Amino acid sequence: MKKILLITNIYPNNDPEYKGTAVCHSFTKEWSSMGYDVRVVHFDSLFPRPYYWIGKIFNERIQAKTGTVAYTKTPRTPQKYEVHGVPVIFVPLKKYLPHKAPSQRRTFKAFNYVISELQKEGFAPDVVTAHFVLPQLQFLELFKKQYPDAKTCLVLHGNSSALPAFYPKNYLELMNSVDVWGFRSQAFKDDFVEHYGSVKPMFLCHSGIPEKYLEKVDKSFTDGVKRFVFVGSLFELKNVDITLRALHKAMGKKNYLFEIVGSGAENDNLHKIVKELGMQDNVVFHGQKNRDEVQQIVRDADCFIMVSSREAFGLVYVEAMAKGLIVIGTKGQGVDGIIKHGENGFLCKARDVDGLAEVIEHIEGLLQEDLCKISSKAIATAENLTDRKVAEQYIDSILNEQKA
Repeated sequence: MKKILLITNIYPNNDPEYKGTAVCHSFTKEWSSMGYDVRVVHFDSLFPRPYYWIGKIFNERIQAKTGTVAYTKTPRTPQKYEVHGVPVIFVPLKKYLPHKAPSQRRTFKAFNYVISELQKEGFAPDVVTAHFVLPQLQFLELFKKQYPDAKTCLVLHGNSSALPAFYPKNYLELMNSVDVWGFRSQAFKDDFVEHYGSVKPMFLCHSGIPEKYLEKVDKSFTDGVKRFVFVGSLFELKNVDITLRALHKAMGKKNYLFEIVGSGAENDNLHKIVKELGMQDNVVFHGQKNRDEVQQIVRDADCFIMVSSREAFGLVYVEAMAKGLIVIGTKGQGVDGIIKHGENGFLCKARDVDGLAEVIEHIEGLLQEDLCKISSKAIATAENLTDRKVAEQYIDSILNEQKA
């Protein structure tokens, strides 16, 4: 049985208040069900207490501006627990400045603790894969020295500029400890190749959707495209204001509906824009809904629009594609490469009202036959992006070291 160790600084922790991404857990959970022996090491930054007081006060504002979660508490001692059957070793790393690597002394102390815990369990990994550069890249080098026969992988969730920014003195040395590189989007991979070349095996590390969201869909578009939907947090980076203005420009007084599902700091501003543009009869705010309720709303729509300014990979795009919707995503962001413009969906720049309006007008003017073709290709794309399939592709890319 192959043994996989995943290291990350973002991972669910069984806390009902946890609001971070579960992307890493979606992989580990699938690997466990596939028969791999999996462990997770969650290295979390531990700041002085005033940082958490500030985070608690300004959490919503920070989320609205950056799309990131400001944690208001972090356990101050190492812990061990399971998340849906996946064993996790939680290790806090004391730091005083965000976005800076922890000290060498604290790094070695944390590493030695993890090795001690793994040895107690007789766990020697065949694969050590990491998500997010900081602080995982420096730990990968240590794990490579400890387990020289293990395959190492680093999955980038952003542009490669973070590498020298976080480790200005030795980033090239640290990079040599990585056997396989993963990228959350084609844009991130292209950026990496531009700076460092394509000298090692690489792969695209997309997320997947539950297989239950793959349905037998036959979108007919007999009335064309009249029902639009957005699903996500109402933060500035999601650019729902741009979508409202683009729909108003493209659709005018035509009969259409735009359903907004989600909540967040931009809620009041978006209501003001709707009133300002006289769109009250065309826009519905659903507020926060559970995942199954969201699926029904999306299922009934014709077109999904989300032109975020920063989106490593949005699963909601794939969920909409699985239901045969005509999807509009952001050019140059995580979904670019999954969505191929004009084939299985459309792409637009993030804050371009005129450009988005043109895309909407183009879609609205397509023949029923063309809409059905795009819808069918969207469904076919989503069928290859289930939780199980992407987890299989991920681990196969490391074990087989195939260049992509």
